[in-house]
Amino acid sequence: MQRVRPGSVPSDGGTAVQEDPGRPVFRGNGPNDYLCVECGNVLATGMDPEHMTFRVRVRCGRCRTINVAVNDDRPPHERGRRGRG
Repeated sequence: MQRVRPGSVPSDGGTAVQEDPGRPVFRGNGPNDYLCVECGNVLATGMDPEHMTFRVRVRCGRCRTINVAVNDDRPPHERGRRGRG
C-alpha cells in the first residue's frame, strides 16, 4: 500500500473505511495481505491483486491514513482498463 497523493488515483474510485482497527476491511482467498503504509495495521487479507486496484482506497482505522494498493507500477495516466484493445 502507499499513501494517497493528490492526483495519484482517479476521482471515481471509492474509499473503504476501517471502523474497527482489529478487523480487515476486505477478506478473500487470494495470496496477498495489505497493510497500512503508516502504522502497519492490517487493512485487507487474502486478496487477489486484480481486486485491489488503484481505484480502491482504504482509510486505516488506527491512524486514519488513506492507503491505495500498489499493484501497477505505471504512472496513473498510463493505466488503462484491462481487456480493452
